[in-house]
Amino acid sequence: MTARDRQSSGHRAVRAFLRLARPFIAFNYVSGAPTRLAAGVPDDASYGLIEGPAPLHLLVVGGLSGSSVGVPSYELGTAHQFAASLAHATGRGVEWDSVASDRPRLAATAGVIRSLDGLGSFDFIVLSPGTVDVLSFVSIRRWQQELDRLVEFLAGKTSSRAVIIVTGIPKVSSHVQVGPLVGRILDDDSLRFSAIAEAACARTPKADFVVLPPIEKSDFVDGGFSYATLYRRWGAFLAALAVARLDA
Repeated sequence: MTARDRQSSGHRAVRAFLRLARPFIAFNYVSGAPTRLAAGVPDDASYGLIEGPAPLHLLVVGGLSGSSVGVPSYELGTAHQFAASLAHATGRGVEWDSVASDRPRLAATAGVIRSLDGLGSFDFIVLSPGTVDVLSFVSIRRWQQELDRLVEFLAGKTSSRAVIIVTGIPKVSSHVQVGPLVGRILDDDSLRFSAIAEAACARTPKADFVVLPPIEKSDFVDGGFSYATLYRRWGAFLAALAVARLDA
């Protein structure tokens, strides 16, 4: 066994222990940080329509983006912000949907997606997997299998014009209070999960892998983190990508 193999084996063992200890570690997550598992989701309608000609249809699902964690209304979430920016840029109507879940792990997200009707009507589907899975120390091999199956499922159930946008997993260690060992494992897992997502997209012609803009100073308002500001920037970023695909 090589030194790299021993290190990998050791990390798997530590990750298995941390998966069991996650509920206790979660108590140390920074209050108000974007990765806070305790943050709630809105209770209003998770869909809407921006009036206009030749409407586009978009879906945002998975993770913080799909669940709109930390804001009081889905109109402040990524899906509506994406729709508003897209409508402004194109002059077209936009119908938007956001898959809501207060347990936004990939396994739960996949189950919800498979139960949805009308996947063939969407022009853009944004899948944001992994952040909660990284913080939960899930099995990387099992997560890869779930993601591969989900991307393949979406590719088969959506129309030929559809674009599936899969977002990368951000480094979360800088936004939670954990020790250096746990922080290194979180960062390593974030990189590995993102590489898995990028590889899945590379195998699927209608899927694009993108990295959402990172958290910046403007996302902190009056000394506290603002999910709404972050989602507004993510929506504008996704709209620019969508406009580029429409113009291609």
